[in-house]
Amino acid sequence: MTNYPQINLSEWTQVGEGYNGQAFVSAAHPGMLLKIVRSDMGSAEKVEQEFYAAQTAFRIGLPTPKMYEIVRDGNDHGYLCEIIEGKKSFARLCADHPEHIAEYANKMAQLGKELHQTTIEENNYVVPMKRLLLNALKTSPIVSEVQRELLTKVAESMPETQYCLHGDFQPGNIIVAKGQHYWIDLGWLSQGYYMMDLAHLYKMMVEDSILPAVQNLTHMSREQMLDFWSEFAKAYTGNTNVEALNQELHPYAALDLVRSFYLHPTKNPVLLGYMKARIEDELRDIK
Repeated sequence: MTNYPQINLSEWTQVGEGYNGQAFVSAAHPGMLLKIVRSDMGSAEKVEQEFYAAQTAFRIGLPTPKMYEIVRDGNDHGYLCEIIEGKKSFARLCADHPEHIAEYANKMAQLGKELHQTTIEENNYVVPMKRLLLNALKTSPIVSEVQRELLTKVAESMPETQYCLHGDFQPGNIIVAKGQHYWIDLGWLSQGYYMMDLAHLYKMMVEDSILPAVQNLTHMSREQMLDFWSEFAKAYTGNTNVEALNQELHPYAALDLVRSFYLHPTKNPVLLGYMKARIEDELRDIK
């Protein structure tokens, strides 16, 4: 395990705080943003995953901030990356200007299709989604044996592709500054079938939008998230029948839950119960 350099936080000023960590800037380090990831998410292994996956994305030409160095603050790790001045996420823009939700949803559909047509080679930090899902399903405690068999068949039927998947495909992870768009938070970057990214967005904007925590994360109301999904789905597919896509995405949304638990397992009984109930609902009408 690499012993990463200790950062001197006295040189830095905190400018933001998210679900997993904090962001800092410093006059002594112009052009750089320091992100420190806290608690169990701040292990060296998990920060390495995000750092090197994002480096891979930058190297193949995806629009994303440049990654510089992994550092630590005590036991918590983080990294230095390029700072994007004046940035705002699509989620924040939609919350601040709901009259433009259709515009931002259409732009995300365009950028998403470009992402999903970009090839990326497998490495230690970018693995095929199909393989990850099949590994997760083997031992996942949040599915029954019947569900495990059904979802394994769904995963096995997914096309083999080398196209990019963001992994956490949602409007909080696209930022815009001075007319330029960037993908951020690429720790779950992988390669595979685009329906997995769509399922992640659908699950968040439609099914999980009833949760206050998700509303806080996106800064958007449930109604705004539902509007965003409807506009996105129509723009991405060119089909106005959004409900048909919703139905098609249900098994992939269940797989997304299995993947989420596999990457970030929890012992929280409330969250475990919610995930199991969601999987049951996703598979209710699937034989």
